[in-house]
Amino acid sequence: MKRKIYSDHHRKFHVFFRNIFQKLNIFHWILKKQNTPLEIDPLTGIYNQFGINFYLKELTPYPSQSYSIVLLNIDNYIEIQNYHGLKAAEKKKKKTAELLSTNIRQTDLVGKYGENEFIIILSNISLDDANEVAKRCSDLIQNLSVQHNSELIEIKVSCGVSVSEKDLVSDNVLQYADRALFLAKTSGSNQVRDQRAIFA
Repeated sequence: MKRKIYSDHHRKFHVFFRNIFQKLNIFHWILKKQNTPLEIDPLTGIYNQFGINFYLKELTPYPSQSYSIVLLNIDNYIEIQNYHGLKAAEKKKKKTAELLSTNIRQTDLVGKYGENEFIIILSNISLDDANEVAKRCSDLIQNLSVQHNSELIEIKVSCGVSVSEKDLVSDNVLQYADRALFLAKTSGSNQVRDQRAIFA
């Protein structure tokens, strides 16, 4: 059972997102030519950067319903890859995607947004609650040990969190999360920072 720190709501962002793809004939044609849908990362099975970017363009803040963006970075991914090999690094990435997918609401969205970076889009949530989600996911990932060649591989994670505001387009919300993530990474691993930190 998922442990939730917030209540569910009626907005089905993910349904809306999938319906958009289904309505575009060009995507239908491409999807028939591939085993993996165009918007899905073949390694992790979650949305890729193309799918996430398409979704972000459709996001609009509502006066009573804000959304949050959480960028989560695997800080020691290159170290894992260099020391344990690509297979071990990819195994860790798949486990991270699985954990994130099973610890968010059905109305939220998770995707792979870079080589060692994930994005979570949380709908109808405050900045403080989004921070709690980021911290909880970060702790779960850091406590997730993956065994490879009889060795336990640990992971270090940093998170940047932002929330939508009136008249703030999704590109700006994403930019705030990215800047907060940079502050988290430069402050040391296993850190969570939000947009308030970049204006402090």
